[in-house]
Amino acid sequence: MNKIALIIFTILFSASAMSEVSIDLANGEWPPYHSKKLKHYGVVSHIVKEAFALEGIKVNYHFLPWKRGMKMAEHGKLNGTAVWRYQSDIQEKFYYSDPVITSETVFFHLKSFPFLWNEFTDLKGLHIGGTIGYTYNEEYRKAEASSDYNIHRIANDGLNFTMLLRNRIDIFPITKEVGYFLLQTQYEESQANLITYHPKSITPMSEKSLHLLLSKNDKQNEQFMASFNKGLKKLKASGLYEQFLRDLESGKYLPNSKVD
Repeated sequence: MNKIALIIFTILFSASAMSEVSIDLANGEWPPYHSKKLKHYGVVSHIVKEAFALEGIKVNYHFLPWKRGMKMAEHGKLNGTAVWRYQSDIQEKFYYSDPVITSETVFFHLKSFPFLWNEFTDLKGLHIGGTIGYTYNEEYRKAEASSDYNIHRIANDGLNFTMLLRNRIDIFPITKEVGYFLLQTQYEESQANLITYHPKSITPMSEKSLHLLLSKNDKQNEQFMASFNKGLKKLKASGLYEQFLRDLESGKYLPNSKVD
């Protein structure tokens, strides 16, 4: 190999090596934001992947139960986990990204159940559902630790809707878009029409945004986070971010959608 060819080979090899920078993130089932069964793994998975791609970083998703994924990220077995609301108790363990998307959680209930509430204390005496691994808000966590409330968590959101339909629980907190996605895709229309939600959000204003978390146990994650935030700004400026959200509303992330 002559000198010129060697130089060209070295440049190409270096460029290839740079393009292979990757990050490992825990992911999980939270449709329509995240799901192994959805196109692009859901709209938020798509946003995170494309934001990193704009900075030359490839995302490797590892689908795990949410709680396990966070623990693996916390201990440095993965770079991070996407996406979570702000939690003061884990701020020292993770870098928080700029807001990836905003959402709010509400209580779903049967239309036949006359549900009104203003303060969390109004929920005493009710059978309240929940999903294992979700954090909800501070009031929910305090109520769960108290004997004054009847809160029962089970494996997933879908089962909680089944519990509502069977009158096993009275109310169940879930992100509004996620709740309607599940009702539209997993239940008969006649069943879905039995359920509604109370418009009052249980999500504090400071927790409505969802963030990528990267572990502080790994020194390179500080730079990864800076790159992600930069890529996210580029994605929003390009108009693609808003397009992804429009695609969510029109059902283009559903596995049976004919549009990529």
